[in-house]
Amino acid sequence: CIKMKALFAMDLMRNKTVRLQKGDFEKVTVYSDNPLDKIDEMIQRGACDFHIIDLDGARTGRRTHHELIKRMRLKIKGYMEVGGGIRNEEDIGYYDESGMDGIIVGTRALEDNAFFEKLSRFKNIILGLDLLNGIPMVRGWKTAIDKDIRQILETSERIGIMAILSTSISRDGMLVGPDYVGLKNILSMTKIPVIASGGVTHIDDVKRLKDMGSWAVILGKSVYEGLIKIEEAVKYAD
Repeated sequence: CIKMKALFAMDLMRNKTVRLQKGDFEKVTVYSDNPLDKIDEMIQRGACDFHIIDLDGARTGRRTHHELIKRMRLKIKGYMEVGGGIRNEEDIGYYDESGMDGIIVGTRALEDNAFFEKLSRFKNIILGLDLLNGIPMVRGWKTAIDKDIRQILETSERIGIMAILSTSISRDGMLVGPDYVGLKNILSMTKIPVIASGGVTHIDDVKRLKDMGSWAVILGKSVYEGLIKIEEAVKYAD
């Protein structure tokens, strides 16, 4: 039986729990004014593992919600990964010391080869590969980068990246189903565990992503909108 992590997403903006459509900061839905209470509620419903994103950090390039995220770590007993605005070794060190299991680095690693190489000294780095029509995007999904995906994945293997977070930007927060073709392509190119993100809408998506060999799946808007029940999703997870 293949096990897969169900990672419950929480995006933070101005100390609120929100979701964006396709990463658009103008298209915001607020789901909670108290993220810590929301975490408690999700844990009570069976959520163990979490994917927490500092959206203000992603937009400005400086971590913003780090203290709130550190407080979340005290509540979350399972796996916890964090991303958004992590652009230097000091940020990685901060989250490492805060007990994060996974630290998502995207923009800086893809723009700065020397920085990417230095990530080899950490054992819990997740490379955020945010794709728009197959093209890697950086800086809060605003800027395309001229790099070959296969090359990025080969470098990641050599450096010892823990996992690849593959996000379909055009599907994120849209409830239109995952990009199965794009994901299959990435799974075929790397031995690194892959986290599937973007467009997961129904429990059948979770089953299919598991069957494809995804290491984890990000569950965001589908859970907040009640299309996937937390209790149901964790049945497919370890």
